[in-house]
Amino acid sequence: MRPSMAENTIKSVRRVFEILELFDKERKPLAAKDIAKRLGYPLVSAHALLKSMHELGYADFDQPTWTYIPSRNFISVLDWVPDLLERERNLLDFVEALNRQTLETVNISRQVNTQIRIMHGVESVHTVGVNVRVGAMMPITGSLTGLTALGGMPSDERIEFLERLESDDPKQYSGFDNRLLDHVVDQLELRGHATQADIFITGVGAVCFPVYTMDKRERLVIGVVGPSDRVIANEVEYRKAIKQLAKEYNIKTVYPQK
Repeated sequence: MRPSMAENTIKSVRRVFEILELFDKERKPLAAKDIAKRLGYPLVSAHALLKSMHELGYADFDQPTWTYIPSRNFISVLDWVPDLLERERNLLDFVEALNRQTLETVNISRQVNTQIRIMHGVESVHTVGVNVRVGAMMPITGSLTGLTALGGMPSDERIEFLERLESDDPKQYSGFDNRLLDHVVDQLELRGHATQADIFITGVGAVCFPVYTMDKRERLVIGVVGPSDRVIANEVEYRKAIKQLAKEYNIKTVYPQK
């Protein structure tokens, strides 16, 4: 069962986004007391949130007027989004079409050093499904998405990456299951996608496959995610949908869909 909105959000995180939405509406510097009054926050909470945003470099503070305004750092960390939306429109359309056909949550992820970040997603229409957490980061060895990203690498690049991971992040590497990675690679080579359930999160299954961006400069991972029993029961149908829609939307998969 999906958690309610109140259960599914952390209050301080929700308030940060509400503050950003208020700045977007007002389009001017605001004092903590004005934000507290407009959003119904305790003044001490508004001060604490704004001070934290300032210390992290995401809000500028003007001491003479005691006002804050979002800093340019927001632009720098999100400047890839418009480019992605323009360059990878076919991928985003493909994700939406795959969501409509499978009715499951579908997301796109990219590798960021030794992590995997969810970039975009469309949630399942089922009452019981898996939520998308855009921006969430996972260890590359700790999810099927991450193992699929590793599986999408040429073998020499994958070996070099794992050697570097063992040296730079021994804690993550120590929990790495090389046999599971080999199994994922075998699935990718045989069918074009990997299917696993209950391997990192009990009750959650996924069908994942690596794709190229339009300019072929980067590999991304697309995942169809849902409750384990439903993913396993419908894998063949999901496979047909992936193959059909990849052709229709001209998606460049790393491995041929079979």
